[in-house]
Amino acid sequence: MRTSLLLLLLLAGAAVLYAVATPTAAAGEEWKPIPNVADPHVQGLGKCAVNEQNKVENCGLMFAKVVSGKVHTSGTRYLLDVDALRINASHKIYQAEVVEQSSSGGSGCKLVSFGPNC
Repeated sequence: MRTSLLLLLLLAGAAVLYAVATPTAAAGEEWKPIPNVADPHVQGLGKCAVNEQNKVENCGLMFAKVVSGKVHTSGTRYLLDVDALRINASHKIYQAEVVEQSSSGGSGCKLVSFGPNC
């Protein structure tokens, strides 16, 4: 009887911990659509992402435009669908994750991921 009661208390405690911890973790990973991807700020982040990718892999991509994207609730992380012109003159959509960075010379970005490979 004691073992059953102890097991029941452990399960109840685990359920409470799960209920308390899960909403906080989920709220930290919320992404919202960018309402106006034509905004010069968003386009600048897309261009920065392509430039940073070219530095890493020397792809020779030319930024065309950001076609869609999401912003993290933190307001500094972006998932961008970027249209870029490839060396063979064809357009391809790449997904870039960037973190916005401010510097004394203006704003910039840190490239987190870029794909598919160029």
